[in-house]
Amino acid sequence: MKTSIIYILLSFLSFFLSGCLKEKVEHTCNIAHVIDAYDYPVKPGMPSWSLLDTSHEMDSVLQIPDNVLNNISTEGLIETSLNYPRFGDLYFLDDYQLAFEILTEHFNGFQELLKRDDAAEKLIYRYELMYPGCNDNNWPSVNGPGSSTSFSFAYIEIIIAQYGILSQLDKVKIKTLLKDTLIKYDEKNQYNYSVFSKKHTVLIAGRIMYLADYTPFIEEYNKNINVKNFIDKVILNSNFETLELVNNYAKKFLN
Repeated sequence: MKTSIIYILLSFLSFFLSGCLKEKVEHTCNIAHVIDAYDYPVKPGMPSWSLLDTSHEMDSVLQIPDNVLNNISTEGLIETSLNYPRFGDLYFLDDYQLAFEILTEHFNGFQELLKRDDAAEKLIYRYELMYPGCNDNNWPSVNGPGSSTSFSFAYIEIIIAQYGILSQLDKVKIKTLLKDTLIKYDEKNQYNYSVFSKKHTVLIAGRIMYLADYTPFIEEYNKNINVKNFIDKVILNSNFETLELVNNYAKKFLN
C-alpha cells in the first residue's frame, strides 16, 4: 500500500515538474539570418562611402532598388531596416519621434515597412526573440561588430512604437506585446541597461495605453507635461521617474 502511494506521489511530482519545464521560456542569443535581407552595396567603413560629400548622396546610395523592395519578404525588410546605416541619425535630435519621421522621409525601406499589413505581426515575433540577457549582442548586430545592445533594442522598439504599427494589432496581440515590454523592462533593469534603452521599451507601453484611451493614463498625460513630452517626442529631460510612472500605469492597465 505504501509503495502504491509513493508511486502515485512520484508520478504526480514527475507530471508537475514536466509541466513546469514545458512552460519555461527558453531564450536564444542567436537569431537566424533572413535570406532575402538586402545588403547595402555602399555603407560606412567602405572607401566608396568616404567619397560621399552630402546627405543627399548618402540617401541615394542607401535606397532599396524597386525590384528588391517589391519582392522582399516582410522579415527581410525588417532586417534591412534594422541594419539601415543611417539609423543612428535618429539621435541627432532630442525629439526622437520627429527624427524617425525625418528618417522615414529619406528612406524607402521605412516607408515600405510601415505600409505592410503584416509588419506589426512580424516585428512582434522578432522582438519576442530578443533577450536583454544576451548583453554581448549575440543576435545580428544592427550597428556592425561590437555595437551596443541598447541600439539593437532601441531601433526595433522605436519602429514598434509607431501608432501605425500598434494599430495593426488586435486586443490579444496588444496584451501579449504589453506583457513583453514589462518583462523586458525588468530584465533591462536586471542587466543594468541605460535609461536610453529602457525608455524605448516603456514608450511602447505608454503608446499602447494612449491608443487604447486608458482613462487613468490619459488623465496623467493631460496633466503631466513630462509624460506628454515622453509619449509624443520620447523626451525625458532628466525626468527619469517618468519611466517608472508610465510602467506602473502599464501594469495596472494589463490587470
